[in-house]
Amino acid sequence: MTDSTKTWDIAISFASADEPLALQLRDLLQPPHSVFVYSKEQEHLAGKDGIEAFRTAFREQATLVVILYAEPWGQTAWTRVEKTAIEELALDQGWEHLLFVRLKGTEPVPKWVPRPHLYLNYTTFGMSDLVGAIKLRLAESGVESKPLSPAVRAAGQERRRAFDAETATLLGRPPWVFDEVANELFDALRVEAATISTETGWPVNCGAAAAIGGFAVTAQQQAIQIISGRRALNSMDDTYLMLKEYDHSLTIAQPGMGYTPLRESQSVKTRKMPIHRLPDLGWCWELDKRILPIAGTAQAVIHILLDRIDYRSKNPKPPRNLLEDLMGR
Repeated sequence: MTDSTKTWDIAISFASADEPLALQLRDLLQPPHSVFVYSKEQEHLAGKDGIEAFRTAFREQATLVVILYAEPWGQTAWTRVEKTAIEELALDQGWEHLLFVRLKGTEPVPKWVPRPHLYLNYTTFGMSDLVGAIKLRLAESGVESKPLSPAVRAAGQERRRAFDAETATLLGRPPWVFDEVANELFDALRVEAATISTETGWPVNCGAAAAIGGFAVTAQQQAIQIISGRRALNSMDDTYLMLKEYDHSLTIAQPGMGYTPLRESQSVKTRKMPIHRLPDLGWCWELDKRILPIAGTAQAVIHILLDRIDYRSKNPKPPRNLLEDLMGR
């Protein structure tokens, strides 16, 4: 039977960078389900002690807790509070009240999550499977999914249609919003690069990539490059950036200098980064199935560069000989 004392069917716990994903999940579940996302439920916590309000929401008021797990979840002040409350909920009422979602396949499941069937790998299954898994877990807990009335369903469809139409209009007319949002991402990458240089002493260079174009960040003989996939201004089919990884450094163009490539730069991996606009957060980018705000996207991109640096430090390349260098091989 459904526990009538519960305020929320679902409470979603997440690190701040994954707020767009939490809000997207909320919008797919609510209605008919009630979904707690702290950043959008301040009115329920107004006037309360923050720590106690967090504990209550996750420990007592939710039937099912969904953890969107990616570092630094569980390491920040608020997610540590949530983590403790969630563990108490699971130990007291059963682990079936927890669904752990691993957002990055490279990060291990924490040891305190006891059984494989309690977690879902988002990089493998995606949003539709996640929504289905949540609904199944709620049904197992006795929470019924009441059908929407035609009027409520139609109203939701109209809101989404109007919002999507507005997004398409913004992307298809001057000023070119797509380019502005891309430049905001580049500015955020500059901030992250400068912070790393300050903390480590590394030379981390970023800016327009010489000869090959796009925006590049390069450090420790590794690099990433971001180029626009936009070709037609009146189409939504190409509103994305391409992220390329390089197993060597890239030259950052300097004003007034001309550059000729001595050899072709071959990327070792390429990702597509579509642009998104969310009602609550505005413009975001999608990277590895995660929709992230601009600052969060910049951090995720820099982590990809740091992964390259870490990999190469553990797997050094064999030395090149002079003849290969002269031939550009």
